[in-house]
Amino acid sequence: MRDFDWNNAVDKRFEDTRRNLLETLERLVSKVMTENKDPEIILEEERPKKLTIDLIPNLPITELGWGSLQTPEGGGQAVRTTAGQDLAQYLANIAPDADIRGKIDSLNAFFQNPVKEESGNPKKQLQQTISALVFFKTLTNIITNFNASAAGFAFESFLAVLLDAQTGKQVPATEGSTIADIVLFDGQRPISLKLYKEGSLVVGGSYRQLIDDLTGKFPTMEYIAVTKDLTGSGLEAEGKLNFFGFNFTEDNFVEILNIVPKQAEELMAIPEVFSRPIPELEKLIKTEDFAEFIRVPTGRETNYSKIAKDFVDRVKTQVGKLDLDPSEVGSLLEKIIDLDTGLYAGTENKYFSNSPYKTVITKRLLSELELTPEQRSALSALMDKEHAAAVEQRKEERKKGSARSDKMNALNYMDGKKSVATLVNLQQNASPELLEAALKASRGYVLNRQFDLTKSQLKKLNTISNQDNLYPYGDFYIGTIEVGASQIQKMLNDSVNSFNSSIYQIFSDLKDLSSNLNAYVAGGMEEDALAVKAKQDAEDIATGTEEVRGS
Repeated sequence: MRDFDWNNAVDKRFEDTRRNLLETLERLVSKVMTENKDPEIILEEERPKKLTIDLIPNLPITELGWGSLQTPEGGGQAVRTTAGQDLAQYLANIAPDADIRGKIDSLNAFFQNPVKEESGNPKKQLQQTISALVFFKTLTNIITNFNASAAGFAFESFLAVLLDAQTGKQVPATEGSTIADIVLFDGQRPISLKLYKEGSLVVGGSYRQLIDDLTGKFPTMEYIAVTKDLTGSGLEAEGKLNFFGFNFTEDNFVEILNIVPKQAEELMAIPEVFSRPIPELEKLIKTEDFAEFIRVPTGRETNYSKIAKDFVDRVKTQVGKLDLDPSEVGSLLEKIIDLDTGLYAGTENKYFSNSPYKTVITKRLLSELELTPEQRSALSALMDKEHAAAVEQRKEERKKGSARSDKMNALNYMDGKKSVATLVNLQQNASPELLEAALKASRGYVLNRQFDLTKSQLKKLNTISNQDNLYPYGDFYIGTIEVGASQIQKMLNDSVNSFNSSIYQIFSDLKDLSSNLNAYVAGGMEEDALAVKAKQDAEDIATGTEEVRGS
């Protein structure tokens, strides 16, 4: 509704009713959802009315709209999008300031007993009842109406708003340098969120991103894993969502990954140099030579030195057939090509490529030798052939990342068990800088491997020696939430009493207002009767709201 210019539309057809319509809509939102006064309320006994799920406000599911923040024009504090504000106004009322365990406990308390004591604050009861019903309906829609991938993205945004209605947001793909899926409290608390079917939970991700986070701005990375234990399919699906949580920290992640030794040993194999005494290593890491020594090239970098040496060796082997001195030819080529770098002499970034560089090499070589016409022609053809072979070798070496594999062989990576033990020692006794250097030279980091931990493996977390800050909520298990249309209907049925009959009338009027306004616009704003009905619905909502407030 906020994206449509209702002011302009109603002005054209009903100038005299425009202000009343907008003001009553505004009062509905502000007084039902955000009023904090505690007025005296007098309610009359009414016959209970039947509530149905379609009367609960329906929020369009949009992971981008919910989980995004926008910076206002001219700068300032980032704010939620319109869709995010719509969701936040409800979720902000669910156990404010509580963590996820507290919110789950609050929701379960409502689930068990939607009928509140009438001695409580009716205004606050109404606020919390509507918020809880919207929560359960929206969560059920996410879990039952979407495929696994879409549900996962929407669930991330939904949980971000639930846990931090002000600044909780989803981490967009453009900021994929972190393993976190959502961040809370102005980006200070990262959470990696996993939603899987019960029995197939796998917690994992990029080992490189995990190391970058733990050695960078997020020394603690929280994981929340949720399993769907559902029966039925589509709109008929219902069951439970089970929540689990733990923290990777810069002090415990080696032990956690080592719960699966074979995987840990493959990921955390490190160069042999890190087996030296820590005091010696602490001095070495401060030198530029050491940083370059342990640097492993990227997968697209090529070992040009090897290509250059192979080229020269092949030419030297062939020139003997032309009655030329291989040593003399080799010495001349080494003046034209730097065998340590593979660069053409006198250039900064020219390696084996096509013309004109192959002719430069040939011309310089021919100019230095005394040759017969036959030798000149044969040597020129030989150089063209071997240069073309070097160009092809360069392409192949680049495809397989030869520079990286050659460097890793030269670094002589230790076996996995010794590497893990060495990292534990560095973690406990070395500086953060030394530990970071070792981790960023590890095999899993260099090759950008993934790590995975199943639910059964995660249950072994209580066996690691470092339990500090392992469980952010006191235990691996956080709580369970029930979802499904029948569960929501049960809550609605239990809600029907003299107090909650007010909810029925407000929900009913809200539904009628939405239907009439949508029909009015869809019909080209020609059906005046629909606009009149919408105006009456809005006035009824205002009246019902005022009655609940007791004014």
